Amino acid sequence: MNFKAKAVRTVAAAGIVLSMCTGVAFASIGSATVTADSLRMRSEASTSSSTLVQAPKGTQVAVEEDAGNGWYKVSYNGQTGFMSGEWLTVSLADGTVVPAAQGTEPEQQRGLITASALNVRSGPATTYDKVTTLKAGSVVDIVSDPGNGWYEVDGGYVSAEYVTLVGADYEGSSALGASAAAMAKSLLGCRYRSGAAGPSSFDCSGLMYYIYRQLGCPIARGSSSQYYNSGYFVSTDAMQPGDLIFFFDRRFDSSGGTLPTTHVGMYVGDGQFIHASTTSYRVQYDSVSGYYAPYIVGAKRIG
Repeated sequence: MNFKAKAVRTVAAAGIVLSMCTGVAFASIGSATVTADSLRMRSEASTSSSTLVQAPKGTQVAVEEDAGNGWYKVSYNGQTGFMSGEWLTVSLADGTVVPAAQGTEPEQQRGLITASALNVRSGPATTYDKVTTLKAGSVVDIVSDPGNGWYEVDGGYVSAEYVTLVGADYEGSSALGASAAAMAKSLLGCRYRSGAAGPSSFDCSGLMYYIYRQLGCPIARGSSSQYYNSGYFVSTDAMQPGDLIFFFDRRFDSSGGTLPTTHVGMYVGDGQFIHASTTSYRVQYDSVSGYYAPYIVGAKRIG
């Protein structure tokens, strides 16, 4: 006797009414407990299908049927979909317990939007219709990675070129600096131009001004104005990604020593900062412990 026939007999014997359609039982044949930190219920029995809802660890769901290939059709939170049996402990009506094969689901991938405005399309190419637009700094769940330069997200597809993958616990609203650092990385290679503040060319303070303005946190324009008026000072030994790092080099001081800075960049972690360089005339990485170290005069955190 196969599993489904055995389950139907067990449920019928227990007095549970079955709803039949073309010979398939849709009544509950048991229950299951989620063992993952967060388990997705999908529209089909596949990891590439869309997510309907996520169930936290310890949630109990009703099992309607064994969908095969390690998947179960379940009901939860008023919806019906499919969950992987790898992260379900299943208790059948006849007393059989099918333990979960794994303890936790692989970490949910999330993406930080680094473009000022990123189109969500109905398919994985620019030829598909635009569904909506995501703003810079938005964080989205990655439903699947087709591997063709696009990510599937809830509601459509976005170009992977403008998405930085971040951890499952990342929250954009509480990590402004991380969002700023990610956007700075997306602008590497852009041209330096005096007086420019984006979107494709920048001077040093214009780059900082542009990034934080795109993230909904406007700051002052000009490196000395940013030094005086934006954010709050932090120790250069405790810098975090997104912090502004200021420099003073008298060779480039046109104020006669009346202003505190001649240059500004953004710390992005691992001892590096990104800036619109006045020597190579492009947005690039440099080390805080290299050539620029003697000229550092302070660091500020925005937000």
